[in-house]
Amino acid sequence: MAFAVPVWLAVQEELLAQNEADYGASSCFDTFDDEALFQLFHLSRPCILFIADAVRIRMKDAAPKKSQLPVDEMVMVALNYYAHGVSTTAVLQKAGLRQTDCPTTVVGTISGVIAGMSDVFISFPLTLDARTNVALKIEKFCGIPNVLGVLAPAHFKIRASPYEKDAFRSFINALGYTSVVSQIICDCDGNILSVEKCCVGGTFEQEMWDSSFKGREMQEDLHSPFWLIGGKGYHLSKHVLTPVSLPANNNEIRFNEAHAKILDVMQTTLDSMKRRFRLSMMHWCRKTY
Repeated sequence: MAFAVPVWLAVQEELLAQNEADYGASSCFDTFDDEALFQLFHLSRPCILFIADAVRIRMKDAAPKKSQLPVDEMVMVALNYYAHGVSTTAVLQKAGLRQTDCPTTVVGTISGVIAGMSDVFISFPLTLDARTNVALKIEKFCGIPNVLGVLAPAHFKIRASPYEKDAFRSFINALGYTSVVSQIICDCDGNILSVEKCCVGGTFEQEMWDSSFKGREMQEDLHSPFWLIGGKGYHLSKHVLTPVSLPANNNEIRFNEAHAKILDVMQTTLDSMKRRFRLSMMHWCRKTY
């Protein structure tokens, strides 16, 4: 399943190997000024061009030889759809499409290519030195030692038809709206270290963690001796630190304050991502579940 998260990814090592002829070429984005670009795509010009270059490289191998649109225009349609959940008239006209045209195929193709690059730039610290460096930075940030990152569910709203309430009942989350949910781990700078387990919105955090790859790796002590910070939806365990439910002394109060400080980084990261990308998940869910 592909969704907005992979848009944050970039493939720097492949861009370095790109032919020089690709740089400086005219682009469909050139006709928009910087303000219009951000309104249409919620991204800056350098970021958009970076994504377009990365996708163009991968599309040489991943896409059919004959596409309906040039790669840049496909990227333009997809990024616009990610940002707003619908295709805007200005972008459709620039791509030579009509308002009645459905961009699902274009969005699906680009999403598949971008999602296929995720392992290049979403990476958990695998060596002891890397884990230690992350933990030291987090300790400096909030005061809690030996923490590798923040663990949390990321809910993405889906549009459920009122005529299909039974089919989408499992998608209703604890907040009362329909969603799909992924398990995300980030560091104290908001860098995403792990994304996995796209589940129906009604899935509990602990259930996702217990069945996730990272959960099993931590249980097997593959990343010891470190912790992850988790909210109230998780159980206190050997590798997940949750807040003290009823703090009884100053030490416990200070711990909860430090815990809340680092946990807030994840909330800020997710809020920023959701504001930037408003992609409707409905058609992806129909294909997946």
